[in-house]
Amino acid sequence: MAEKDKDAKANPIMLAVLFAGILATLFFILMTGDYGESEPPTGQSMDVTPLEIDMVAAVDVEEPEPEVTEVVDITVIAEPEAPPKPSVTEETADDYARQIIDTVNGGKALTQFVAGDYIVERSVAIIDAMRRGEVPYKLLPVGRPSKTFPINDNGLRVTMDPAGFSRYDGFAQWVNSIDVTAVVGLMRDYDAIATKALAQMGVGDFDIQSAVLAATTEILATPIVPSDVELMKQEANWVFMDPELEALSAVQKQLLRMGPANSAIIQQKARDLRGAVLETAVL
Repeated sequence: MAEKDKDAKANPIMLAVLFAGILATLFFILMTGDYGESEPPTGQSMDVTPLEIDMVAAVDVEEPEPEVTEVVDITVIAEPEAPPKPSVTEETADDYARQIIDTVNGGKALTQFVAGDYIVERSVAIIDAMRRGEVPYKLLPVGRPSKTFPINDNGLRVTMDPAGFSRYDGFAQWVNSIDVTAVVGLMRDYDAIATKALAQMGVGDFDIQSAVLAATTEILATPIVPSDVELMKQEANWVFMDPELEALSAVQKQLLRMGPANSAIIQQKARDLRGAVLETAVL
């Protein structure tokens, strides 16, 4: 009887210890995540269902203050459009020419040319004269050579003296320095006024661009001849012995008197100007 009472009293204690041991084991497994791995029996499959665990902190966590993001104003401010270029009028034509003439790179000669009045009318008259094959000596901004036209006379033939070609070196270099792009720009600026000036001169079938193209054509049509072209005396002047050369226009014969090198420079500039005018007309 006494043994039974002792066992009866011990049983609850053993159960409590056993239960505590089981809880401890489960707690240890859950905390360490060491569940162990066991091979499923051969021929059997193990379906594993993912376990979704909603982990919610049991303690109050101080939430960080939201970061303050600086807002940058990236509004694009459009630059104000440049005011339109004022059109050239008859009243402002001379003043505008004096302001813009340096872009042409014509040096002192052009600066003096625009110092006077009626710049458009004088410029148009030069272009029209050259279009017709004339040399407008009185209108050009450069003077004629002070030295006389030299000749070579060997008793049998009279020819041009190549030493005289250098008289036009300065003129050819001046023409070569002119900025063709700036000239074409001026033609656009003065298109209406210059064409009107042509009409007032009685040239109603040409606008300013057509007149410039015609002048360049006259220059480019000048033939290339040897430097020892034969001359003959006609009254007080020396003229070309070859009738075809003497039949050339005044502009063309003037180019021949400049010599082959200087003529080539003038013709190349005329070619450049012609190409720029045609390109502008196409655009």
